[in-house]
Amino acid sequence: PRRRMPADASAKTAARTAAQRPRTTPHAQKPRIDYIDGCCFALVFPIVIAHFARFGTSSRTLLKLLTQENVLVGGFFVIYGYVAAYAFTRLGEVGSDERKFAKPELFFWSRVMSYYPLHFLVSTMFAPMFIAVERFYKTPWKTTGFRAFLNFSLLQAWFPAETQTWNQPAWFLSALTFSNIAMPQVLIRSAMLSKSGAQKLFLAMTGLSVLQKTSFSQTSRFHEHNITNADSQVPLIWNMTRFHPFWALIEMVMGVASAREVMLETEEDKKRFHLGPLAYFVAAYSSLLLRATKFDFNDAIVRSALFVPLYSKFLQAMHRDCLSSSPSALTQLLSSGPLRYLGSLTFSLFLLHAPIGQLFYKKAIATRLWGGPMSAAFFPSYLAIVLASSVAVTEGVIKNPSVQSLAARAARWLASQTEGMLQDFS
Repeated sequence: PRRRMPADASAKTAARTAAQRPRTTPHAQKPRIDYIDGCCFALVFPIVIAHFARFGTSSRTLLKLLTQENVLVGGFFVIYGYVAAYAFTRLGEVGSDERKFAKPELFFWSRVMSYYPLHFLVSTMFAPMFIAVERFYKTPWKTTGFRAFLNFSLLQAWFPAETQTWNQPAWFLSALTFSNIAMPQVLIRSAMLSKSGAQKLFLAMTGLSVLQKTSFSQTSRFHEHNITNADSQVPLIWNMTRFHPFWALIEMVMGVASAREVMLETEEDKKRFHLGPLAYFVAAYSSLLLRATKFDFNDAIVRSALFVPLYSKFLQAMHRDCLSSSPSALTQLLSSGPLRYLGSLTFSLFLLHAPIGQLFYKKAIATRLWGGPMSAAFFPSYLAIVLASSVAVTEGVIKNPSVQSLAARAARWLASQTEGMLQDFS
């Protein structure tokens, strides 16, 4: 028979074993970074203006400055990667939270279902208008059906000839969806890097992005003033440059690397001098002013070589500043209640402004409704209508508990049906 160990001996053995185990410390608590919503609004509002700016002003200089939505949208991909890294990797140490990636399919579908309900609603609401426009231009029903399929399946970003059909800004969600498939592995691998490794990853992704944009520019043009006619724009190559999901993923990885660099800073690092957020904010947005000079590089070059790198540094500076004992005025402004609320409208503003704009400015529609596109004096009213509609949709749909519950159930069901898609059980 097995010899029973005395109770005191058993306790001593257990204590000795526990002492020999490596000590684990609880993961550091992450402070809230409230400025993100304010940053989103500072990106989306100029984009809302840009798409129909030509109906709001006849000034060529203003139009040059206001129509750079293809530059600004890069900031969203960086923010998305930055927030994902902050939420799903460890603060102050190498590694990610394994529990959050135990079911990568659920991770993926949860993110998709956070925006798909609104996309589905907007697409369905405005589908009669989209179809009416296609009938006006005598588009074959087969083509219309294909475009509807691409829109509802969020595959349009993969088709350069179809990226801007129906609700044009929805290409962003298409590219984001592909990037979300890769994000679990991106986050896990990036979290294994040291601070120096994160810096090198950022530089490598920046170099790769600039290389591709330089390739496009060599094929098309380096400067905006070199556009002399529609053919010189090489539209399909341009669409592959600005809309392709792979390049969106590269910018998201830049956001991940930027966040990891700040998250791994030691107390000594925090004591060193860092430029404040205002300097990077001004530098990033000032890159848009090049359009009005002889150095009017195309949007692809400005986005990859200037705006996105500077905007990434701005997010890092904001991160450091919001954790300080005396945040700057810019940080306080972007973290304020009004800016945070406006930032919560971002997805609604992004998805609603184009179809609402078509109602007032698309010739095929506006001529039948109002006798022609609305005048420049109406442009502030258009912006007010978009803003009011975004408030209604955000409060009634995005924040609706029933919609959130339905989206969560759909994500769990889709994850169960695709289990194993993003992980290896062998």
